[in-house]
Amino acid sequence: MTPESPAAATTPTEPIALDVAIVGAGPAGGAAALEFAGRGLHVAVIEQAVPPRYKTCGGGVLARALRRVPLDFRSVIERECHVAELVHHQPNLRFTCQRDYAIVSMVMRDRFDALLVDTARQKAGDVQLHAGTAVRQVTLEPAGVRLVTTRGTFIARFVIAADGANSTVARQLALPALQDVVPAVEWESTFPAEVFARHTTARFDFGFVPAGYGWVFPKGNHLSIGVGSTRRSGPNLPETCRRYAAALGLDEPLTESRHGYVIPCRPRARLFATPRVLLTGDAAGLADPVTAEGISAGIISGQLAARAILDGAFDDAAVRRRYRDTLHAELLADLRVARWLGWLLYERPRWFAFLLSRHGTGLSELMVRVVTGETTYRDAVRHPGHYLRLLRPRRR
Repeated sequence: MTPESPAAATTPTEPIALDVAIVGAGPAGGAAALEFAGRGLHVAVIEQAVPPRYKTCGGGVLARALRRVPLDFRSVIERECHVAELVHHQPNLRFTCQRDYAIVSMVMRDRFDALLVDTARQKAGDVQLHAGTAVRQVTLEPAGVRLVTTRGTFIARFVIAADGANSTVARQLALPALQDVVPAVEWESTFPAEVFARHTTARFDFGFVPAGYGWVFPKGNHLSIGVGSTRRSGPNLPETCRRYAAALGLDEPLTESRHGYVIPCRPRARLFATPRVLLTGDAAGLADPVTAEGISAGIISGQLAARAILDGAFDDAAVRRRYRDTLHAELLADLRVARWLGWLLYERPRWFAFLLSRHGTGLSELMVRVVTGETTYRDAVRHPGHYLRLLRPRRR
């Protein structure tokens, strides 16, 4: 991702008129920008960081997310994991699932996000990127939404808020705070070749982190090791991550960088669309309550927000209605079921361990079917065929 030219980066004296301002250049913002590219509209992606910017994230992009975007992602995928491994430490259980395609594709977010935005910019020249531009004030006016930034003022007919869990747009509009914000820590670590070679699968560990899980994701030349917990006042996550890495024999890296972040796993009090503003991705609190994965929801909601604006012909009531309806059909109804499953998984760990001990193979396969888009959480609990799969012989 490269900033606009120096001329475009200077602070204008007059407000810049836009059809759509997309605040945030992550997966939600990039997916929205791609929908607008080539439509002949004046669209700007406003990003406070200057690329390339590191983004703390596990970096596991699910197959269901990649299928939503008609791009060739091979240039930014560091590792394709065709095998997912689920491990439970209490009791000691291990299950593996395999596909002939990548279940999870490992990326670094700076390159992944840049591909989305740069492709939108290059498609027809009607999408601009304003990097190093932080939003300071958001106000609703008869002409649209006024965005006062560190590089001038914009007036947009619509704003798509794709600026993450700490959304400035949502805060400026005094929207209700996010609930169920999941803390996580991640270490990007390099190891000797013989250690790195032993970790080629997407690994998920339960029963080690209270009300959460740990993961190991292989990247191009390092491992992403992390832990997250659904309890904000729960375990000391840096210490838990240290013990987790030690338990896996990964406590002596050659190099290591440590990061912390939060993942919003409950929608923002049903306020996804306010006058002239649509919230997407983490800004709307749309991460999966079971996996705490947010890239998929970011891409889907970014696409739906852009399509609602286009299909609603910029009519505020029509756009908001369409966004709410499509968001419910494609995401919210499924997240409601996922929230119940997440409660069982993290708040009733003994029940979860019991189910794994009896039907671990079937449950693991069912989860892979969900994350690859072969089925949904709703279908998983609604259709008898899924329950029959759980009765297949156990395999450890």
